[in-house]
Amino acid sequence: MFWQDRPSDAEDRTFLLEEGRRYSYHDIFRLGDALFADSSRAVAVILCDRTHETVAAYFGALRHGVVPLLLDGHARWPTLSKTIEAYAPRYLVGNADAVPDGYIPTKRLVSKVLFERVVPIDYSLNENLALLIPTSGSTGDSKCVRLTGRNIESCTRAIVSYLAITEERVTVSLLPFHYSYGLSVLHNTAFVRGTMLLTEQSVLEKNLWQRIEDACVTDISGVPFTFETIRRIRLSEKVMGNLLCVTQAGGALTPRLTQYFWQYFADHNVRYFTMYGQTEAAPRISYVPPDRAMDKLGSVGIPIPGGKIEIVEEVPGAGEGELVYEGPNVSMGYANSWQDLATGDQFGGRLHTGDQARIDADGFVTIVGRRKRFIKLHGISVNLDHVESVLRSAGVNCILVGKENCVVICTMAVDVNAVQTALKENFDFHPSAVRVEICDELPFTASNKPDYATLTQRFLT
Repeated sequence: MFWQDRPSDAEDRTFLLEEGRRYSYHDIFRLGDALFADSSRAVAVILCDRTHETVAAYFGALRHGVVPLLLDGHARWPTLSKTIEAYAPRYLVGNADAVPDGYIPTKRLVSKVLFERVVPIDYSLNENLALLIPTSGSTGDSKCVRLTGRNIESCTRAIVSYLAITEERVTVSLLPFHYSYGLSVLHNTAFVRGTMLLTEQSVLEKNLWQRIEDACVTDISGVPFTFETIRRIRLSEKVMGNLLCVTQAGGALTPRLTQYFWQYFADHNVRYFTMYGQTEAAPRISYVPPDRAMDKLGSVGIPIPGGKIEIVEEVPGAGEGELVYEGPNVSMGYANSWQDLATGDQFGGRLHTGDQARIDADGFVTIVGRRKRFIKLHGISVNLDHVESVLRSAGVNCILVGKENCVVICTMAVDVNAVQTALKENFDFHPSAVRVEICDELPFTASNKPDYATLTQRFLT
């Protein structure tokens, strides 16, 4: 994959910038090779942070046929242990000060240690299995997506093609590597032998933007939270002057905000892409070409190169239904434990996304809601995503969860009156079906998506 079919001098290019140090591709591959050169084909949990050690361990595992299982290195151990127990990995890469039960340290990589299981469980891996990524961030659910090398390679080629990424580009690690979008940015960079600025700083920190300016970053990728922050702080002229491409995925922005950012970046000759995907697609499904962004506001675009989309209607002639994606980047399916890792391809190249969508005459997709986010209120189907979007457009900071005959609007105390006003102006819900719950803060997952699972457990169980 990323280390093959490249001129030898490409390995001398700068791969990572970290705290004033430069690491070439040769440096990173050498560190990773030293870690996994003697290893058996098995699963290796990598407790990820955004450091050169994590990147080296990840590529080292891939290069030697070891299957990385990427977990949030900042998550609490009780949460991590559930997944570790489920997959019984032979190897674990983590910090030296946390020795997991049943493992012994065998090799060192700067601040990281390779631990090996004292009594390995002998289980089989499918010959095509290359990578495991959890579906639920850092909630402790052990369900993982099973990706192949072909999935990763085909998706990366497609993204590099439509974004026109070259070796001269410089990106920045604003997203975690255990999150499929953040990992994809790393893949794109490595594929073209570009450069990445490594940081674990928040986009709220002023010093981060100075580092981005100093590194002459050309590409920024973010989720809605990233862009909400950028709108508040505004970027310096020097940062904007270096930028060539900005991508947004990981959740929907309102059409109004999409228009704002498209214009903001277009005024500085920066291409702005709205994108859509799922971890099961390694992870990209569609994108909006910048020259169609304004006449396709609200759309998530057209399929990536090599992909196809269709709508499966529940009611013939309804014009909308479940979005189904087909392409070489569709994963083999899911796993919940090591017993599932010998399983073959269950998806057959077709991914039922679970998203309710429609496709216009030009082939552009618009997501209208999550199928699991539709509930019935006294017999009427209600799209929670739509209600949430309307309330947010009215200036309400909220997250909605629900079940049959019950919508729970989770919000901050300061927004309670605004919730009531927006509900009266936009909806005709019976008061008995709607409940407003006040939260000290609204929970988000590690990938900055609303934590519906936590709120559902808190208010609906």
